[in-house]
Amino acid sequence: MSTSATQSPQSFPGLWSTLAPYAAPPLAASAAIVPVFRDLIAKSARQTGQPVPHISLMEGLKGGFRAAPTVGVIVGTQMVLQNVVEKILTEDTTSLSSMLASSALVGTASAPVLAVFNGQTMGWSIMQSLRNFSMKQGLAIAIQETAFVGGLSASDRLANAMKSRFGESKAIEYASAFTAGALGSLAGHPANTALTRWQSGLTVDTFRQSMWGAMRKARAIGCFSVAYKLGKEMLSTP
Repeated sequence: MSTSATQSPQSFPGLWSTLAPYAAPPLAASAAIVPVFRDLIAKSARQTGQPVPHISLMEGLKGGFRAAPTVGVIVGTQMVLQNVVEKILTEDTTSLSSMLASSALVGTASAPVLAVFNGQTMGWSIMQSLRNFSMKQGLAIAIQETAFVGGLSASDRLANAMKSRFGESKAIEYASAFTAGALGSLAGHPANTALTRWQSGLTVDTFRQSMWGAMRKARAIGCFSVAYKLGKEMLSTP
């Protein structure tokens, strides 16, 4: 009795160490989307040429909690698949070409679920988003997600480069996570604008129009990347 009692508290850390690479990404992503969801609602309003709605902090948090399961499934699956696909494509997981290729494959596979999430930022139901889903929306999502997944994956690479130049610290790591997320967001923003406007029955007429809401989304994804990194680190520690 005493032997099993002393061993049982040690069993969970061992089990969690095995599960963490698969469980930590969706849990961290679910939590990270909650505080930034209000900015994503605002960016969708800007993309469709509407005034930014007044959203209280509590309303924004409620919307974030509703979106959390979708985001957890999306990002968690993406980041797990990202590592698997990179290893399949090449043994050199630091290769930029393998990262971009795997990001494109993972982003394409995520298209229908991403259409649902983008619809949530406009107040749409799951079925409404799926009914309106089209091939060109899928193409826009693939481009957007290549930049987004690539940005999250590039965070560690950027952190290593920044640490070699500025020294090693947590501030450098989180600054690199914010930078990689924001830059990935900006790179994929025209595709995201196209998706939002196409879902709303609108067209994209100019490049300037395609960048509406870009700064709001870049801030949201930058902060999401920091919170996601912090959450993963906390969950990966037994």
